[in-house]
Amino acid sequence: MGSQVSRREFLKTTTGALVTAGTVARTRPAAAAGELVIVGWGGAHEESLKKAVYDPFTAATGIKIKQVSATNQLALLKAQVQNNSPEWDIIQPGSAWLWRGAQDGLYEKLDAGVVNRTEMYGPALHSHGIAFEVYAVDIAYNTKRFPTGSHPKSWADLWDLKRFPGRRTGPGWTPRDNFEAAVMAAGVAPAKVYPIDAKLAFAKLADIKPQMTWWQSGAQFAQLFSDEEVQLGYGWGARVVVLAREGKPLAVELNNAILDQTFYAVSKISKNKEAAMKFITFASQAKPQAERPLLYPHGPTNRAAWGQLDAKTKRDVVNYDLPGVLLRNPEWWMDNEAPLLEQWKKFLAA
Repeated sequence: MGSQVSRREFLKTTTGALVTAGTVARTRPAAAAGELVIVGWGGAHEESLKKAVYDPFTAATGIKIKQVSATNQLALLKAQVQNNSPEWDIIQPGSAWLWRGAQDGLYEKLDAGVVNRTEMYGPALHSHGIAFEVYAVDIAYNTKRFPTGSHPKSWADLWDLKRFPGRRTGPGWTPRDNFEAAVMAAGVAPAKVYPIDAKLAFAKLADIKPQMTWWQSGAQFAQLFSDEEVQLGYGWGARVVVLAREGKPLAVELNNAILDQTFYAVSKISKNKEAAMKFITFASQAKPQAERPLLYPHGPTNRAAWGQLDAKTKRDVVNYDLPGVLLRNPEWWMDNEAPLLEQWKKFLAA
């Protein structure tokens, strides 16, 4: 996966694709001197970052962190940059938003040497951002219905309605992840998923569509499993792991997991760029990255941090080197998501 998007790819991305649905927290004034404003995703995700990263950073440097939350970060950042009205210093884009925002001039290019590149996994490094976590869309299952060991262990298993009967769930708001899962269920090896054969994906998804309840948000995905309305499915595995840690009869299968990353990127118009670079350096170190998965089950992007995790923690989180996993290709989706989204909506409605 490359670190830059071609001009041709970027120009094919519509402005509307930058906007996602969701409630946005009220924006705040730009950070004062000695303070960084970091926009994140809210909930337990941000609480774990505060404990593992933000508070230790403040203790080490004296620089305070102000946390705000927004779901449509890219569209809001674009408005801030266009109006030269800075509200955030650091953004948390996923891979697709990092590529888009970098091409659109929304992020500051990172200082040379901001991290020790040899300590980081290669996919975590980008000229305009550093990944601080790797997460996955996993196969999830109810352990009362399918005890661990007798559960689906691959996408082909999940598609086998006879061996593994029961109501299923998958993301209904996007063809992403559905397509990757479907073609792997059809026998395509992870290394050959891209470019995705959309015709094959739709045909394979049609096989399980009668047994699917489509989720529209991470909260709904978790609730469907918590309420036992579904027994199998796929989505953000960390949500299921959190429920399992709370005692729910749930588990995830990491084989064939579809990986993505969340990055720290610096706003192009931040007035606290030096402090922001210091923060990224700190957040990329092994100690905070090894402590974070204990609080929230996303994997580290620092190689040494992965080595510091115990076996129990490693069972809950994903890693780039796990066999059989697939790292999402943001460039392919930037080039193809808009037309496929229209086909996806028709598929669901049919």
